[in-house]
Formats: sequence, structure tokens, C-alpha cells
Amino acid sequence: MKRTKKALFVMMTVCLMSLSFIMPAAAAEVTKDKYTYSVSKSLGEVDEVITIEDLGELYEDMEVTSTIVPDKAVLTFTAKATTSAVVLGYSLEKGILVSESLPWTIKGKKELVNSLAANTTGTVAFEYGLPYYELFLFDETTGDQTSYFFKIDKGNAVGDQPDAWAKTEVDAAIAGGLVPEGLQSYYKQQISRADFAKLIVNLLEVTTGNTIDAILEENEVSLSDNPFTDTTIKQVIAANLMGIVNGKGNGKFDPYGSITRQEAAVMLTNTVDVFGFDITGDASTFADNKEIASWAKPSVDFVFTFGVMNGTGSNNFSPKGTYTRQQAYATILRLSNLMAE
Repeated sequence: MKRTKKALFVMMTVCLMSLSFIMPAAAAEVTKDKYTYSVSKSLGEVDEVITIEDLGELYEDMEVTSTIVPDKAVLTFTAKATTSAVVLGYSLEKGILVSESLPWTIKGKKELVNSLAANTTGTVAFEYGLPYYELFLFDETTGDQTSYFFKIDKGNAVGDQPDAWAKTEVDAAIAGGLVPEGLQSYYKQQISRADFAKLIVNLLEVTTGNTIDAILEENEVSLSDNPFTDTTIKQVIAANLMGIVNGKGNGKFDPYGSITRQEAAVMLTNTVDVFGFDITGDASTFADNKEIASWAKPSVDFVFTFGVMNGTGSNNFSPKGTYTRQQAYATILRLSNLMAE
């Protein structure tokens, strides 16, 4: 899908670099002798009018023709000459598609880069639970630009509902505005670190009645203080600045990695700590206590004491177990109810 509305100013921030450039109003498309691309499966095209936000720049009422692809389809891009190329994923926030930069997989390694050298092939799997993706190309010499958009087909998600045990709480969390619109699907899928940060930041906004920008300003911190080189996602940066989420070391956040149950316990506990709640819990006596990391034990004690997270059966907590979207939504509801008491 190609943009039919040309941008006068485009800013992309990815990896260790920031590109800011003025786009000529009559810029042409990047010539196809510089690249090839394909998707593993296409299901047709659809014409739409959408509004997108690229790192603060708003493009309203864009007329686009999108290629429809199934979830987990793979985009393959080969640069015939060195080409500035990024893939953006779009989450839906209050009717606006908001961008986030996604990593290429190059020679088996995921890298957040904005340029591919000649004769380099990169792939991106549409596996992040986002409704739209964009392949954006830019020729720094001529100012030419090309955009291809891809819309994820929801046909394969018919009947995508939470499990019976989770449905009541998930429905209540959605009704209470605790689950952003773009996260109201793929309930049994593991929640990514970035999506959990989005969930936490949304809870802060709902609880305080303020936007995250206002909250950060009140705490005298700025989104420009991004400590990570592998993500530009606003909510991740905000949650880190608020002391709720940490990175993986060496300037990495690993936004699309999954989180463990003990990591979720820490993030949930850090969230109520921001509001000044007493985060002391009774010492838990799980059969697998020895598997709980020392840095997570106080948080596990807290979330279990106050019913925010439960065990996994047979008196286990399963600290290194995976954490799904439906589990995250249920615990966010419980945390919100706890703070309202």
C-alpha cells in the first residue's frame, strides 16, 4: 500500500541514529532498480482512508490501498543498492494508527537499522499483533520516497476470545478502559515487553486522568531522555523514566521479547509504588520459591498477598513461566481495583 499524500517533513528515529530531512512536495518514488520486496502470502487489496502518527507527526485522512496479509506473514526485502529502509508497525490508539520501529532479521539476527547495504536481504514477520505495517523507503540523494502498507487480515482471528477463566475479568478490564484498543485481540498470545509497558502507561493515564506527557512533565522528565537503542516506543520510554520497567543491559530493552511471570510481578509492584502504596507483602511459601529470583521475591510476595497474581497450581508460582495477554489484562484489572480501595 502506497501513500498518496506526500509528507513535507518526515522524522524517523531508529537504533543509534536519527534522520531528519525535508521531503520535496513533488518527490518521486524510489526507483525499483534499487530493491525488491515480497510477502509470503497476499490476500488481496483494500482501499481505505486512515490517519497515522509517525513519532509525533500526524498525517490525517490518507487515501491508501493496502495489501491484505495473514497474521505472521513474512516480508522479504532485498537491497540491490544501499537503501534507507525501515519497517514500522502501527498500533491503534484512540482511532489513530501510531508507529513504532520494528527490527529486521538479517542473517538470523534481529537488528533495528534504517539502512540495508547493497545485496543485503532482511525479513520482518508480521507477528506482533499489530493491525498495520509499513515498509518505508527513502533515497537520500534524490529525496524520493516509497511506502508500502500491509493490513493484517482478521479472518483467522474469528472466535479469538479469552479462555473461560479469564473472560469476565478481561471484559471488565476492556469496559473500564484499561486495555488499549490496539491490544484487544490475540488474548492467548504471549504479551510482549513493549505491550506490557503500553498497558501500564494506559493504567497510569486512566488512574490519574492525565496524559502520560503531563505525568512526565509533573515529574520533570522528558521522552527525549531515551536510554534504549532498540526502541522508540513512547510508552516504553515513559515507563522506564517512571521507574516501572528496566532494560536488559547494554542499552537494550528487547521490546518484542516475552516477559516472565516474575518480571510481570516486578512491573506491577513498581506501578503501585509510583503511587506511593505500601508494597510490603507476606512472605510467600510456594513450592518453587527457590526458583524465584532474589530481585523478584518481594514483588511476588506483594502481588500474591493482595490477589493481583495467583499461583499456577500445585502450590507453584512458576516465576519463569510465560505471561499471556489475557493474564496481563486480568492482573491489570485487579491492580486497578486494589488502588481504588
